[in-house]
Amino acid sequence: MPITLEKLSHTYQEGSPFQATALHDINLTIQDGELLALIGHTGSGKSTLAQHLNGLLKPTAGRVLLDGQDINQKDADRRALRFRVGLVFQYPEHQLFEETVRKDIGFGPRNMGLSEQEVEQRVHEAMDKTGLVYDEVGEKSPFELSGGQMRRVALAGVLAMKPDILVLDEPTAGLDPRARDFLLSDIARLHREGTTVVMISHSMDDVARLATRVAVLEKGRLVMEGPPGDIFTQVDRLTAMGLDVPQASKLRHELEAEGIVLPPCYLLDDLADHLAHRLKGGAADAT
Repeated sequence: MPITLEKLSHTYQEGSPFQATALHDINLTIQDGELLALIGHTGSGKSTLAQHLNGLLKPTAGRVLLDGQDINQKDADRRALRFRVGLVFQYPEHQLFEETVRKDIGFGPRNMGLSEQEVEQRVHEAMDKTGLVYDEVGEKSPFELSGGQMRRVALAGVLAMKPDILVLDEPTAGLDPRARDFLLSDIARLHREGTTVVMISHSMDDVARLATRVAVLEKGRLVMEGPPGDIFTQVDRLTAMGLDVPQASKLRHELEAEGIVLPPCYLLDDLADHLAHRLKGGAADAT
């Protein structure tokens, strides 16, 4: 169920003195089963793009195709689309509102017209997928939970609708390291189990750890696209855009400037292996 963006452009408050174009002629296909990371400086258009994927925003120009069908044509079922493409906003815990965790997670499935038995089953399944224990937190108010648990409740509420595609806007923003690791593990597991994931993130180490492909936006334009290894070896170009790079890419770049040339890598474990191999080679030469 690929999503294809064809010459997608979006202008806010078109025709007014406050007109601002956020996206310019974006061509991008999100393939089934991949984990695509969208990166870019603040204001580059990432969140605007994400909101086009399930029809929350309509393009000013261009099309968004789901399975080859334009999601914005007059007869498109936008409600059904939002069950297939689940969007988790930045700080989604601000959207929690029900009396209990169980009710909050069940809100989406209930709106799908499912039976109460099916709703409860989906609530249990979604909580299992996000590491929430039903007997411990199911009847609690979501506002009694920690920030990390609230974020997982919000994610579970989207997962309970069983979307084919999961869109995450800065999913780990503001979380402490432990909660961040828990949530990233949840996302990685969902991807391994077959969910297509689109993730917006400012953390290049998170992107390096999870993404199968990276798309880089700058001032509303798609300027780079490819596997993480292709993107994160272009340290100077990314830095010129005001973007960070993974720690391993940065360190390798600094070592190269000192004359220590290592194979391309963007993960710390790979960098450590390359350094260990080089040190062993040096020791062998010395003997």
